Amino acid sequence: MTMNLKALKTRFKQVLPHYQFIGLESVSSTSGYLKECYQRCSEPVFCITNDQTDGYGQRGREWLSNEDSLTFSFLCHVPVPLNELDGFSQLISLALVDSLNVCSKEKLYIKWPNDLYSCSGKVAGLLIESVQFDEHSCSLVIGIGINFSFIDEHKISLNSLGNRISCLVASEENKVSFLLCLMKKIEDLTSCFKTGLFSQYLEEYQKNDYFDLDQKVIVYDTGQSIYGRYKSLTQRGELLFESEGNMMTYRSGNVSIRAMNDI
Repeated sequence: MTMNLKALKTRFKQVLPHYQFIGLESVSSTSGYLKECYQRCSEPVFCITNDQTDGYGQRGREWLSNEDSLTFSFLCHVPVPLNELDGFSQLISLALVDSLNVCSKEKLYIKWPNDLYSCSGKVAGLLIESVQFDEHSCSLVIGIGINFSFIDEHKISLNSLGNRISCLVASEENKVSFLLCLMKKIEDLTSCFKTGLFSQYLEEYQKNDYFDLDQKVIVYDTGQSIYGRYKSLTQRGELLFESEGNMMTYRSGNVSIRAMNDI
């Protein structure tokens, strides 16, 4: 069922009056749309669509959705330089988990660097793209897709790691409550974010971690497959990984991780 975007705008502006609201019945990509118009936007912007025809995720992979799913993006300004955003993505993921608790009782896990999983498979993903920055701040477009109903498995193009796809179930009212809760958390986070903030939330992240400490995993880095054990995250939000007795850290970018028993 598609969202009533007019009604959503009314509710949204009551909670987040400083955000510009853009509701589109159809668009190729909400993130792509905001990236094209960000120079004309001095205020934060929220963009949602009922039909995203060409969504994309990390490394340009296709993001499939249907009319029951939520696909939206927002343009926000963060008061730190781009090179001090460590842990920001992980804090967004935590905000997603907390907000989805409003509309779903299913236990959710954060799979580094930017996916959410239930016990049955991937239910959500986020992509953060920088559109402008200077020595004091940066502007980001953050795209989020959440599966709220099953997608025809015959139409799914699994990525090269073969991730399982799943969904959450929620009414339209619960979806609206989730969106308002999430965006209020985002507004608070972007206004107060500072270098090192994630270290205060590392323990909370570990409670929602998709991987177990010392679990056997494979890290995929620029075409290489590296076997080892998962060692959680650093206080900066980096992946901590042990391979052949060596401790290694990774930031996101072209790096992904998979459990050995998922092969």
